[in-house]
Amino acid sequence: MLKTAKHCNRSADFRWLAAAAIVTLALIGCGDGNSLPDELAPGQEPYLRWCASCHGNAGEGKPPTFPPLAGSEWLDLPDEGLAMIILYGLRGEIEVAGRTYRGYMPPMQHLSDQDIAEVVVFMVDQWGDRESDFDVNEVRQLREAFQGRRPPLDGWDGVQEALGELP
Repeated sequence: MLKTAKHCNRSADFRWLAAAAIVTLALIGCGDGNSLPDELAPGQEPYLRWCASCHGNAGEGKPPTFPPLAGSEWLDLPDEGLAMIILYGLRGEIEVAGRTYRGYMPPMQHLSDQDIAEVVVFMVDQWGDRESDFDVNEVRQLREAFQGRRPPLDGWDGVQEALGELP
């Protein structure tokens, strides 16, 4: 009787191990096509860490909730405007690439100045029609200029208003 119980336990252990292996192999084979490249572009690492979960690895967004960055007219904003959106967030109805989004982007003031500068440069270089040389000092100046600002900004007009307040 004892020998049979051990045999049953081993058999159950083997079935569990086989099932775990099958699930693991199935998950590996079911990639979403968004695997990371072998070499990252400058600024891509903080973008992937802080932004991609909402805006997608390739900036494609996740409609109807999260707007795309690729093909977005919002990348025509000055670098300071993009950095302010990251720092202070954005709320309200916005239009991006001809589609209306009603949502909320939380303020990301916990990000380092370096991460914010790198993300802005990455987004503009990757999906904008221009190049950027935005740097840490400019992010630091934005933080100082808007110290105590209550986030988030209200849509496109709120961003334009904040840009008009820059010294």
